[in-house]
Amino acid sequence: MCGILAVLGYSDDSLAKRAKILQLSRRLKHRAQTGVAFISMGITIYPTNGWRSLTLLPATNLFTTRTSRLLSPEDFVDMLDGVFSFVLLNTRDNSFFVARDAVGVTSLYIGWGIDGTPTARSVWISSEMKGLNDNCEHFQIFPPGNLYSSKTGGFRRWYNPSWFSEMVPCANYEPMILRKALEDAVIKRLMTNVPFGVLLSGGLDSSLVAVVICRHLERTKAVKLHSFCVGLEGSPDLKAAKEVAEYLGTVHYKFYFTVQDGIDAIEDVI
Repeated sequence: MCGILAVLGYSDDSLAKRAKILQLSRRLKHRAQTGVAFISMGITIYPTNGWRSLTLLPATNLFTTRTSRLLSPEDFVDMLDGVFSFVLLNTRDNSFFVARDAVGVTSLYIGWGIDGTPTARSVWISSEMKGLNDNCEHFQIFPPGNLYSSKTGGFRRWYNPSWFSEMVPCANYEPMILRKALEDAVIKRLMTNVPFGVLLSGGLDSSLVAVVICRHLERTKAVKLHSFCVGLEGSPDLKAAKEVAEYLGTVHYKFYFTVQDGIDAIEDVI
């Protein structure tokens, strides 16, 4: 995803402040597109008929379907199947809308600026906290599965699966249904226009994911899976990952780091 920094409702539109915001954006790790957009998106959508039929109307916060039915962001966000964080701005009335994916795969934070009054502060959105801490009186994690609208001034949960109430499941355990759901979830995430690989520790979780991918690639006659493992010299992960990779026949890479390497990376990572 791209790095996101959006500053909304800010009273100071001077060139000096714009330069300051651009400088803040350089703190972010831009993982895809380079540069900065004041209104940004970082979205990976798994195409479905519903998503393909949605079109954003320019200069609005409205989407239209193939049947010409207008949808506001509140209406369409639960139709998205993927991982995303985005900010939409309606340039007609300067209202805005922010949303984050169901479980928070993409990172997103929200803050309220030190400018203005307690009831009318600017709103800052960033994919990393380091874009907010200098200019916000208060900032927090943008809750996964939520949306924020300037018109209501608050959060609303858009992701409401049946299990979210955390009630004890009452459905019978069906292992084949569970297996099919896992396979479908893994294969769906292989839809990409760039090369992909798997981080392989040799444990149960990563090994199962690697198995599903390898079987899918065999059926589709695609290229071999590339697997990667990172660890300290002599770590059990490196040994176990090598054994799994040899069994599955992946193109395997292992990378070593030292304790000092980890310490040196803290500033960049955090």
